[in-house]
Amino acid sequence: MKKLFITLSILMLTGMLFNPLFARGNKTEKKVTVSYQWTRIHTHGSNQIAVWIENTKGKLICTLFATHFTATGGYLKRPVSLSEWTKKSGLKNFTKQEVDAVTGATPSSGKQTLTWNCKDKTGKAVPDGTYIVRMEANILDTDKMFFTGKIQTGGKDEQTKGKITFSKPGLANGNVLIKDVVVEYK
Repeated sequence: MKKLFITLSILMLTGMLFNPLFARGNKTEKKVTVSYQWTRIHTHGSNQIAVWIENTKGKLICTLFATHFTATGGYLKRPVSLSEWTKKSGLKNFTKQEVDAVTGATPSSGKQTLTWNCKDKTGKAVPDGTYIVRMEANILDTDKMFFTGKIQTGGKDEQTKGKITFSKPGLANGNVLIKDVVVEYK
């Protein structure tokens, strides 16, 4: 009986000592979630969107999403299509696999959600710090809207609504593609 008691005591003590170490290894990784309301506009030269992450110096960390038309050559046919993202991302140098990894069909109207795993475009974890979530959307040819929101990673949970701007005054009063953008780190 004494031997059983000692064995059980050792097992319990071992569990208490090593449990925090194992718990750290199983820690749930935090991520950044970008959600927004998307409304398609049924006209030519519209419905193009790119969403990406930059550091505070303006360097692109990774692209979360870009519409298939622009990313697969549409930017050559229509250079105004997502021109800011196209230039910043270096799209013309992407491999087919890189394009496939970030592109998708033009979203249907409704709530959209994208997730960033806090890794760069090569899959390497980025250091904790402040990052910028950027969006560019073509409303109609050169008429565009943009979203910019800062988010801090590596600490406590955080949420921001950022800011939406337009390429021309008055566009906010017409058809808009994105609204109600929320960026969360948790």
